[in-house]
Amino acid sequence: MNEDQKKIQLPEIIIMLMIVGGADGLEVVTGLSAAVPVVGQILLFFNPFVDISVLVIIQFWLIMKGGIGFNKQVTALVGNLIEFIPGLDILPIRTTTLIIAIYLINHPKVAKVAALGTAAGAMMKGKTGTAETAKTSPTVE
Repeated sequence: MNEDQKKIQLPEIIIMLMIVGGADGLEVVTGLSAAVPVVGQILLFFNPFVDISVLVIIQFWLIMKGGIGFNKQVTALVGNLIEFIPGLDILPIRTTTLIIAIYLINHPKVAKVAALGTAAGAMMKGKTGTAETAKTSPTVE
C-alpha cells in the first residue's frame, strides 16, 4: 500500500457520515419533539435502539478499516457514549468524533504524535508525586 493511499476512501466516508449524520439528525428531531404527546414518546422510545445500532456499526467498521488502536477507537467510542446522555445527544458529537477518528486512521503520523503526546502527559503527571521530584523541588521551611 502506498504512503499516499488512505485506508478509508471518500465514498466510505460519505456513507458513514450519512449514517451518523442521520442518527444525529434523528436525535435533534427527537430532542425538539419530546414534548409532543404521541410522536415525541415514540421517537424517545426508538432513540436508544438507534444509538446502539449506530455504535455497533461504527465500531465494527472502524476495526475493519484499521482503526485498531487506543486513540482511534476511544475517540469514536467516547462520542457514541456521550450520545446516550440526555440533553447532550442533540449536539453532533458523534459526527465530530467520527471525523476525528477517520482523520487519525488516514494520517498515521498524526495519530503517532497524538499517542506520544498523551503518553508524555501521563508520564509527567505520574512523576509529580515521586521522590525524584521531591529531591529536585525547593522546599519551603
